[in-house]
Amino acid sequence: MQRPCPCKHIAFIMDGNGRWAKSKNHRRLFGHVKGAKQAQKIINICLQLGLPYLSLFALSTENFLSRPEAETSFLEKLLERVLLKRSDFLIQKQIKLHFLGDLSVFPPSLESLCKRLSEETKNNQGLNLILALNYGGRQEVVKAFKKLMEKIKEDPKQAQNLDEKNIKAFFPSSQFPDPDLIIRTGGEMRLSNFYLWSASYSELYFTKTLWPDFGQEDLEKALKHFRAVKRRYGKI
Repeated sequence: MQRPCPCKHIAFIMDGNGRWAKSKNHRRLFGHVKGAKQAQKIINICLQLGLPYLSLFALSTENFLSRPEAETSFLEKLLERVLLKRSDFLIQKQIKLHFLGDLSVFPPSLESLCKRLSEETKNNQGLNLILALNYGGRQEVVKAFKKLMEKIKEDPKQAQNLDEKNIKAFFPSSQFPDPDLIIRTGGEMRLSNFYLWSASYSELYFTKTLWPDFGQEDLEKALKHFRAVKRRYGKI
């Protein structure tokens, strides 16, 4: 019998597609195709676990700005193809799809598709699937403080009542609970500008397994690690 998931929100930094492809003597683009298929498998596993929230860090702002145009263009087309192919699945499985990040940099067809799927799935009652695309934690902080400054400019008295809860309300990610567990594949041990505010008390799990190879057994190991941790949130 499968144990219930101990987390409310799991977030993945999906790293290692390019290195996986290189190890198989393939082009980097092939690794992204395999990585997209693996993401679908992980979504299915999380559905079976009854997980309420799942975040996938698919493309950072830094990735978008620094990678060759041919690669980012391929990623955009791949994402659009996957979303179109899986749109019925989202409805069937009652998945509520969210997007974090600046979608305006993408081709109009992809941006429109993302907005349409968000609208079509907004009343679904199952897994909340959050795709972070052209997203950066620092950029999210900047956006939040710009909105906060506009609010204070309208009503200066609000500056006297600022606390963590009030500030967080200006973050696009504030609609989701903070991640209980952040899993990074590929061997690197850093957040890479992901969920900087929300990750304050997230448990971090790093594995050398490259994303295209990360499967159910790997996820079970991460959840076993999470179950063994006593979360004190700064208390004794």
